Amino acid sequence: MIKSIQELKRQLNARVLEDSVERDDEGRAVISMSVLNDDDFLSDFSAGATPTISSEVSEFLEESATAFLPKEQLHIKIYSDCIDSEEEKLYKNALTEYYVRHYKRNWLEMRRNLLISVVMLLIGIAALSVGVTFTFFGRHEVWAEILDIFAWVFIWEAVDLFFLERSVLRREKYRCLSFIAAKVSYFPRVQEPVNKLAEEVKND
Repeated sequence: MIKSIQELKRQLNARVLEDSVERDDEGRAVISMSVLNDDDFLSDFSAGATPTISSEVSEFLEESATAFLPKEQLHIKIYSDCIDSEEEKLYKNALTEYYVRHYKRNWLEMRRNLLISVVMLLIGIAALSVGVTFTFFGRHEVWAEILDIFAWVFIWEAVDLFFLERSVLRREKYRCLSFIAAKVSYFPRVQEPVNKLAEEVKND
């Protein structure tokens, strides 16, 4: 049993590495999505007049996009027999609205993190300066140590916010832009692409 699982793992890893990103004629990375029932395509809640896609749809799209770079241009191909021409435009607008709102939230969080990191850095430098002053005059050694720890905690948090968390938010920002600018096409399910990897595993 263990050998068979290890062999399956080896075969899957080899096939995944062989798989190339599907691209359309214009070089966009393709995300294929099959919709059997579109009742839950839109969220039941919306902050404005324009509806947004549901969390289930957004999770599927974002999971599918993890194989691509954040700045990749995307082409979302939706295969369905239950989406009419009016809903096609509605769903495209809902997708754009969803990621515009996420982009705005991301942008505000980046500004907030920048402000907080600057304030924390200044507090850390001030505390470090006071601690160095205590050490220089050879007084309040205990307080000097406490201020030193306090200062470095604030400085580290400032670095974490500005460099580490900011890089994550930057990736999310570009991902939002990719979805906002994405091309969305609709096809009947008779043209639905086959998952070659799943088919090969099933046949084995």
